[in-house]
Amino acid sequence: MTRISLASFALILIVSPASQGLADPLADKLTSMNAQWDAAINNADFDALLPLYTDDGRLLPPGAQPVTGPLAIRDFFAGRGRSVRDHKLELVDVLPIGNYAYTTSHFTATLVVNEKAAPVSGSTVRLLERQPDGQWKIKSHIFVKE
Repeated sequence: MTRISLASFALILIVSPASQGLADPLADKLTSMNAQWDAAINNADFDALLPLYTDDGRLLPPGAQPVTGPLAIRDFFAGRGRSVRDHKLELVDVLPIGNYAYTTSHFTATLVVNEKAAPVSGSTVRLLERQPDGQWKIKSHIFVKE
């Protein structure tokens, strides 16, 4: 019984780092995507959002109607102009499911309204879809403020 327990424990030690290593490239890619998204918002370069979303990508903003398609999503954020500054997404969790990945991130930002700045934070939930060329793109995007 002791040998079986030790063998099982050794197998867990060998397999655990290997499975964690498999998740690192995806987490790294999604962290990079978050940085691209932040840069687009922070630089008011809303066209830079276009390649991040699938053709049927959907944004579900709080208190507003859903927006579908990269152009409409770009226009939604462009309509807010420079009101969101210093946006920073931090990847919290990734759950890969075949050609999809469910992700959650935490965000912080500064919201400027009528020349008054206030810190905001919240969470974002995204469903990403792996494209035929291997790229990951946002298929569904929900965000909420804390």
